[in-house]
Formats: sequence, structure tokens, C-alpha cells
Amino acid sequence: MLAHTRLPPPPPPPHPAQILPARLAGGGGVEFRRKLHFLSAELHLDPFPLLALHPELRSAPLALLHASLRLLLSHGLSAGDASRVFSAFPSLLTSPPEESLRFLSAAAPLPPPLLRVAVVRSPRLLAASIPDTLRPALYFLRHRVSLRRRPLPLAAALLLAFSVDRTLLPKLLFLGKATGLPDPAICTIIHRAPAILSYGIETNLTPKLKFLADGMGMEPAAELTEFPHYFAFSLEGRIKPRHQALRLRGVDMSLKEMLTSSDDEFKERILDATLSSNMQRM
Repeated sequence: MLAHTRLPPPPPPPHPAQILPARLAGGGGVEFRRKLHFLSAELHLDPFPLLALHPELRSAPLALLHASLRLLLSHGLSAGDASRVFSAFPSLLTSPPEESLRFLSAAAPLPPPLLRVAVVRSPRLLAASIPDTLRPALYFLRHRVSLRRRPLPLAAALLLAFSVDRTLLPKLLFLGKATGLPDPAICTIIHRAPAILSYGIETNLTPKLKFLADGMGMEPAAELTEFPHYFAFSLEGRIKPRHQALRLRGVDMSLKEMLTSSDDEFKERILDATLSSNMQRM
């Protein structure tokens, strides 16, 4: 008769550090453990995905990581803001973005409160190349679009992280061709709503222009000149449903009134317009 034996319990799953490649695990040196503590306890980040994305963290001095954090804090960012930036671009931990911060502060120029908001909204501003991206984008906004405001408004500052040739210029040229407006008129529209240059041509600008012209029977050139923020609203979630509600009740309303009012205000305006129309018929 075979003896019954109890199998030992399965071993516990390995800690993430145990399954990292040898070049990342590092043998558990004191400096390495201090870096893990800095990333997890001070920045509240999971260190192992960062090590996998940016292996240079393994050999970088801990003092360099501290210097990167101090640099962001000295420009008005909080520790939580810095964590967001480093999570998006861990390379900034080992390459303190001193030059990018100096450029944004002095050339844009963005004062500390505006700089903080811009960097938190778009950490790419600190990772983008100054000669290849930031400086050409600033020149484009200042000279091609004639956006002279100092400091740049937030929506324009966020555009500094985009390529002129791949993103900014194609949007400007598309708007001119699609609306038939001359270049100065398009630039005026962009002055009022700079975020237009960050929207996708195929995913945003084209379908919304088509619906404005074909679905709503409006003239895009005139409507965008009056209300350039039209592109900021969801086509399926706001523009189409509200236009349908107005059409069913025979109510006329400007794009600005239709889109910027809250749900309750919109319903109230429709009700007021319907009652007024009924009173006139009596």
C-alpha cells in the first residue's frame, strides 16, 4: 500500500525585484535600496516599471534624482506634481530639465503659477527638445500666428510641445482651406482659441466642420469667427443632441448659447423660447 504524502505548499510569487533582469536588480546594494525608497516613499511611484522603462535609473546617483526633484520644486511644482511628471517621463529623473524650465520661464515667458499648470497638464514640455520643438513652436506662435501676448495663455503654452511641421502648421493650413477664410482671419480665430491647433484633423476638425455645414446648415466661416470654441465640445455628446433638441422644438439659438449653457440652463432657454413662441401665436 502506497503511503500518502502531503505535498509542500507552492512557493510564494517572487517579488517584482526578483524577476527584474540582472542589469536592473542590482544585487540589492545600499544605494539601490535607497533609490527604491526614494521613488516609492517620497515620490509615491512604483519603482519597478520606472526601472524597466528607464534602466539608467539603476546606475544614476541618488543625488541626481534628488536634484531633479528639487529643481521642479524650485519652479513652483509640488511633490505630487513632480511625481506626475516623472511617471510620464522617468528620463527626467536622470536628466534634470534645467534648460527646458529656463526656456519656458524666460522665453515664453511663463511665470511660476502658469508654468506649474502647463507642466502638470503636459509633462512633455520638459522632455521636448528645445531646438527641435520648443523654440520652433514658440517662433511659429509669435511670428506665423502673431500671438504676441506675454505671457502666453495656457492653451497656447501647451502647444509648445507640438511639432510645427507635423501638427501646428497643418492645422492652420487646413482651417484656411476648409473655411475659405484668409490667413489673418484664421490667426484671429487661433488667438481666441489656441487649443484648436491641438485637435486632430480627422478625429475632430473635419467631422465637426461637416456637421456645422451639412447637419446644421450654418456657414463655418461666419460661425467660427463668432464662436471659435466650437471645436472644444463633443460632437456626439453635446453638439448633435442639443441641435436636435432645438430643431424638434423649432427654436433658434446661437452656437455659443447652445453649447456653453449648462444642461439646466439649456432646458430653461428652450422652455422660455417655446412659451414665447406659443404666446405670439395666440
